[in-house]
Parts: sequence; C-alpha cells; structure tokens
Amino acid sequence: MTDIAHLVDHVAHVLPAQGPIGVFIHHNTLHAWEDQRFEDAVVRAARRLGCQPFLPEDAYREELRRGRIGHRDVDAVLEEALAARADEAVVDGITRRELWRLLLLHGIPEARGARLSWLLSETDVLEGHTDLWEACLKAIGRSSHPPWSIAPPRRRHRDLLVATSDVDPDEWTRPVQIRFVGAYLDQGLARWPMPGRERGMYGCFLSFYGDSAARRCGAWAAGLVDLVVDDRRAGRDGAASLVRSLEDLGVPPTEWQEFLENEALWLRGWAGMVRQLETRPDRAPALAVPARLVDYLAVQLLLSRAALRHAMGLARIEGPLSQLRTNLQAHEPAPAPPPATERAWPVFHAAQLCGLSADRVAVLDAEKATVLETEVAQIDGLVRRRLLHVAFERRLRHRFYDALLQNVPRPPARRPAFQAMFCLDDREESFRRHLEEVEPDVETFGTAGFFGVAMYFRAAHAAHARPLCPVVLKPEHYVAEVGDAATSSPILRPVLAALRMTALVLRVLFPWLHRNVSRLQHALSGHAGARLRIDRAQGTPPLGKHVGFTVDEMADIVRGQLAPLGIAGRFARLVLVLGHGSTSLNNPQESAYDCGACGGGRGGPNGRAFAQMANDPRVRARLAGRGLPIPEDTWFVGGQRNSANNDVDLYDEDLVPDALRDDLERVRRTLEIARRRESHERCRRFESAPPSWFPEAASLLHVQARSADLAQPRPECGHATNAVCVIGRRSCTRGLFLDRRAFLVSYDATCDADGAALARLLAAVTPVLAGINLEYFFGFLDPTGYGCGTKLPHNVTGLLGVMDGAQSDLRTGLPWQMLEIHEPVRLTILVEATPEVLRRAVERDAYLGRLVRGRWLYLAALHPTERRLFEIDDAGEHPYAVEEPLPVVRGPSRTHYAGHAEHLPFVRIEPEVA
Repeated sequence: MTDIAHLVDHVAHVLPAQGPIGVFIHHNTLHAWEDQRFEDAVVRAARRLGCQPFLPEDAYREELRRGRIGHRDVDAVLEEALAARADEAVVDGITRRELWRLLLLHGIPEARGARLSWLLSETDVLEGHTDLWEACLKAIGRSSHPPWSIAPPRRRHRDLLVATSDVDPDEWTRPVQIRFVGAYLDQGLARWPMPGRERGMYGCFLSFYGDSAARRCGAWAAGLVDLVVDDRRAGRDGAASLVRSLEDLGVPPTEWQEFLENEALWLRGWAGMVRQLETRPDRAPALAVPARLVDYLAVQLLLSRAALRHAMGLARIEGPLSQLRTNLQAHEPAPAPPPATERAWPVFHAAQLCGLSADRVAVLDAEKATVLETEVAQIDGLVRRRLLHVAFERRLRHRFYDALLQNVPRPPARRPAFQAMFCLDDREESFRRHLEEVEPDVETFGTAGFFGVAMYFRAAHAAHARPLCPVVLKPEHYVAEVGDAATSSPILRPVLAALRMTALVLRVLFPWLHRNVSRLQHALSGHAGARLRIDRAQGTPPLGKHVGFTVDEMADIVRGQLAPLGIAGRFARLVLVLGHGSTSLNNPQESAYDCGACGGGRGGPNGRAFAQMANDPRVRARLAGRGLPIPEDTWFVGGQRNSANNDVDLYDEDLVPDALRDDLERVRRTLEIARRRESHERCRRFESAPPSWFPEAASLLHVQARSADLAQPRPECGHATNAVCVIGRRSCTRGLFLDRRAFLVSYDATCDADGAALARLLAAVTPVLAGINLEYFFGFLDPTGYGCGTKLPHNVTGLLGVMDGAQSDLRTGLPWQMLEIHEPVRLTILVEATPEVLRRAVERDAYLGRLVRGRWLYLAALHPTERRLFEIDDAGEHPYAVEEPLPVVRGPSRTHYAGHAEHLPFVRIEPEVA
C-alpha cells in the first residue's frame, strides 16, 4: 500500500493546482513540466493534454504584418537557434539562415490527406508551377529522408475500445462519477448534504452503490454491485481497491503511474480539486470533507471495470478483462507513412520561396534532395511557431529594456507630501502613475499585497476565517475583526432589511447607484466601526496556532517590509498601506481578480493590520533599536483599493492624530482625482465605456456600474496584458507609461550589500508573479484546453468551481472574458542589482533557479549605479545595448492613451512646458 500511495502522489503532479473558486490562486498551468526547458515542455504537455503549445502560425504572421514582430527580432532568433550552422549551404547556394528566414516570414500552408488532395485537384494552387510540382515529386522519390510517423501512445482501455467499436463506456460512467464526486465535495450549495461523508470518499461510495442505487444507473451497473460487494467482503480501503482494479485491468506494475495519470487527467478538474482539498483542507469554503486522491481513483476504476465488462459483451469481445487492452492493441493498424504528395508539398513551397526553378530542382541528386527535404522538415509548422513566438516576446522585452535604460531617474523628495505602499499588482501601475502626476511630491512603493502579515482572518460579518497570504504559506496566526455590538440593535434591523431590498432593486435597474446604498448599509450594520485584534491572546484559535501576534513578531514584520524599500530617513507624515481587492456580481471567478499575494483574498485587512503594527509604540521602540527609527509625527493608515470600481477606502481614520488632519484631507483629494483618471485610462479597453473625450467623472461612474451590473461578464481587465516586472527603486520607472503591464516591486539595492534581502524578496514574489503570468499565458494559447472557455455556459458547482451546463468536468483556468485582450508573453523580471548579486540570489532559490534555467521567465539585472543592463540565463550574463530611442510624450498620461484601445508602446511622460 505504501507503493501505491507513493505513485498517487506522483500522479497528483500532473493535475491542476487550482483550489476552490472562492480562493482562486494563479499558478503555472504546466507546473508538472517545470523541470524541463520551456520550449520542450509546452510541446510535450500539449500532446499529453490535447492542447495548443503556441498561437496559430497565422496569428504570428499578422503580428509580422503590423510590425509587432520586427525583422530584427526574426534575425536574432535565427542567430540563436542556428548558431554556427547558419551559414552552411543547404541547396544550390542557399544558406540555412536564408531558407529558415524565408519559411519563417512566409510559412507553408498546412495541408494533408483529403484537404491536400482537394487543393491539388480542385484549385489553381499549381497554376504556373506544374513543372516545379512534378520536379519536387521526383526529388522526393530520390530522397532517403525517413518518412515521419507518430507512434501511438499507451491509452486508456476506453480509447482503444472506441477505436475498434461503436461502444463508449465513458458515456455511462461519466455522469455517475460527476454527480457522486460533486455531491460528496459539496460545500453547502446542495439542498441537503450527502450522508456518510465521514467515511471518506471511498467508504461513502461503497455505501451508496452496493444496492439499488447502482442498478438505477443502467444495465451496465449490474456488474458494479458485484465489484462493490467484493470490496466490502475483502475489507479493502481505497488504496487496496485501486491495486485490485489495476490488476484486474491487466496493467503491469511498470505502467501503473502512466496509466493512473491518464485516468486522473480524464476528469482532471475534479481530480485536481480532490487533491487540493486533501492537501489544503484549510482552503475549503465551508467544510473540510475527507478527500483523498487515491479514493477518487479507486472509485473511477470501479466504475470503469463495470462499464468495460458490459461493453465487452455488447461488442462481443471474448476473454477476461485483464487481456482487453493487449487484445485491442494487437489489432491496431500501424501508422501509415505519408504519401509522396504530402512530403513534396512543403518542399514545393520552399522551392518557390527560394526562387528555385523546376530545372534546378530536377537536377538534385539523391543526396541533395535528402538534404533539402530534411531541412524543410526540420522547420515544420511547430518549429516555425516556436521561433516566431520567441521573436514576438523579444520585441516587447527589448522595448522594455530600452525604456528602463533611457528613463531619467528622479530621486525622491527628502520628505514627501505623503507615501503610499501598494501591492505589486500590475493593475496598480496606472494608479500609482496617475497619483504621481496629480501630486508630484508623493512617493509610492510596491510590495507583496499581504504586506508580510500572513494570517487567518475573520471579518466581523463573516462566518468563517480565510487565509490571507500566498498559497505557498500556511498561516500560524489568527486575527479577528470585532464589530460594535451596540449598532446591531433590534431597532435597526427593519432599516437594514429595507436597505437590502433597495440595494437589490438598484443592482438590477441602476447598478451605478447600488454602491451608495451598500455603503450606508455597511455603516449601519456596525461593521464600519469594527477593529482588528492583532495582539497575542490566550486560547486556541479555530485555525492556525496562535491568536494574534507578539510584539517581536510585529516588529519583524514591519522591519521586513520597510527595510528593503530604502525608506529609512525620509518617512512622510502620512504613510498609506493600501491592499487591493475586486468586487463584481456576474462573476463566479471573482476571487481571480483579488490579490494573489493574499491567496485570492482581499488585501485590505493585511494593510490595516500592518498599519496598526507600525503605529504601535512598542513596535517602534524595537525598530529604533534595530536601526529603523520611525519619526513620532509619522502615522500609518491602512486601506484598500477596489480595482473594479476604483473605490479607495481608508481604515481607522478616526485614530489619525489631529495634527495630521490637514494632511489626511490632502490625501483624500489626491486619491479622488487619481481614481477618476485611472478609471478613464481603463475605460479605453471597454467597448461599452464612454468615449475618451468624455469627462473622467463619467469613466468613474462607468467602472462603478460595471462592477455592480448583473449582466456584465467583464467587470475589469484583471491581469490581462501583464508582461514585465521591475524589482527596484521607483526612480527607475517613475515617469514611464508602462500600459498597466508591469508588476512593480520596491527594492533598494544600496541597503542590501550582500543581497540577502533580495533573495528573500525573490523567494516571496516569484511564485506569485510566475503563477499569474503563466496562467494567463496558457489560457490565451488554448482558451478551452488550458482555460475554462467562455463564461456563458458556466454554472457554479458545490461552491468549488464551475461546470459547463449541468454536467461536465470541473473547469479550471481563466474564462475567455478575462483573457481576450492579453498578449501571451513570458514574464520578464528586471532587478536593479549587480549581475553578481542577482546571480547569487537566484542560486539560493531552487524554484527561481529552475524557472530561469528552463526559460519559463526572462531575468535581467540593471546595475544600480552604472545604468548597464545584463540579461541572465543559464549560460551567463549578456550585456544589452539600446536598440531604439524612447519616445517622449508631454502632458499627462491621457495625452498618450486617449483614443487608443490597443496595446501601446512604452513612452516617457513628461509635464507640459509652461
């Protein structure tokens, strides 16, 4: 049993790591292939999962046409791919570089089988080139290039059965398995809970399907009763039953892992959810039901065995079940080699692109014909897509480098008007930029949006606590929000009920007014006056190990966040700590818009807790003794920005000292203008938004209405278009228009000589950033395979996820409505540090090192004093030189983006000259 448990653990690696939809965490869709080089991994994963590894070739061709991919990028990619082989002659004086370049720029139409026959016989594709076509056919006849063939993979019994008969046992078992697993894992959406869940999934299944319940599933399920009874009598648990099923199906032990992976991937959404609830029961929305992947697989194979036996009878297949796969595989026809026309087709097009006449092709001997066919075969459609994709990424990455190298750093004020700490989220790039344009003396920072406060948090109005931290962390501290009991009097209850009804009506008819009533309802409910209890207290928390934090723990958190920022010595009088979240109605994937650093939650409580810690005199006394004194007249204010409706809420304003009231009012005015401007910029992406020449107030009203509209499937853009990350001082990027495509992480290398803080920072933010980027990347490449398709047929299931219609696999990934404006490019992380320091930091972090070596992301170092840039990979450091000048736009950001809905180039925004 130990061996099967070990195998199941390995099987789990190929499953989606998406948790319940209420705590949506972005992750690398292909995390199981991260130990391989990216370009190889995407191809292997695509073949295994039936998905696309890159965009269609026509999509890249369109990017070439409009200049999004430049000829310089194509040449550079070819130089790297071909290296010393680039100038070798392939045929008749044509070099490998020339041939590959022509095929990349122009491509070869994909045509095989009936399509190719139709093109050759029914169209004019050969008009004027008949002699060349005949010459290519004859050259192929002389070529000794081995014909390509694809060996059939080992498949499930069902796949082999369908290939040889018209019987599909999955049609019987699929509905039963989905209904059972969905009901078993249900978190409260069903009218009544499934009984017997305390026995575990496998025990619960045996109790249900050992009698008439199974027989009602159909004639095929009669054998299921016998299998259940046999397991009961033998006293098998899920692991033992799984072993028995593998033996009965005739799977040799050497193939168990691969076989179980194929079975798990059949309904990979449900299998992945079982695994998530097994490993992280604390993320269950309401009830941590006993869930084990080994039980899930045991159930699936019991159903499969019963259905296969019945199918064998219908298909009149003799022999035991254990011989079924062997017998079916023996009757599979071997893959036929391609006909001469299919081999000649790409050579025919290559010859035209290279200007080879029929006479020149006709004189090719066997050796040269073989070389030509081999070379053309090497740059097939898949290779062309891969190279074009790398060129597609290169252009954006190098324009990013050009912008950073040519931007003029502006040092921060000695004591800014106020300071604001934001989440590193790419959606905060535009808000920070507008805030700085409105108030030039403000200083902004970016950090992981949980602000180092890893906790289980229960809001005053919530029934359960939830983790607010990156998913790789498991909090040890529990923090509760305590409301004002005096405001929950019976007198107010009718008023609150009336407001709820009013809010419901407004939500349907006038969504832009719903926000105001909801705020009034929140204020009257007593939640507005609630406080956080963060001090360590006695007792056992419902989750975690401790209630609250000790003073030393608080001091460590505050110092850990502030020290890398380089903020020491220039604290403003007011420092905002703004987490973020997103609220929307017609959106099952709402938590995917929330803060990834908060585990798919909202970062306001974290910002509020951090501010409370930083204002604590006991914490400040410890910080002063550790070289980070905070002035007495500095006050931290926690808050939260709603990235959907652009509300900015500041918490505990009544605690702000009277001496800072004027400063607070200045902050409010600045935030109000900035949120209007940021709304205006976002509206350029929405087809239903007001035109760009409309007032900014209309744009703010529009984004507020979108978030409260029951008919709106696109409440905000989310992380769509994310592409780059800067880890460094704000002076490096301030003044740049980065088009909401940049994660901005504050880090001051001058305060971190040995790179220890950088190593910790990279370890904390890289999983979050890579997860966001790669999930959007793969979701756009294949919206139905790696994403969850369109929202239109989605139904929420068990408070765990969504299904298509009433019965499907649990859909994982992002819906198309979150992806449609995205550009699938791997993340480029640029760190303001010396190459040596950055290299050491990478070597300290196994995960980051794996991503860099495998090129799952790009990494670069920007020297903090010499303004030189180096790309870093497994081969070393490569200096970069500016390729194109940085455009300059005078005026506010609106001058650049107004009237444009497409992706915009990076530019420097400079104030208008008076």
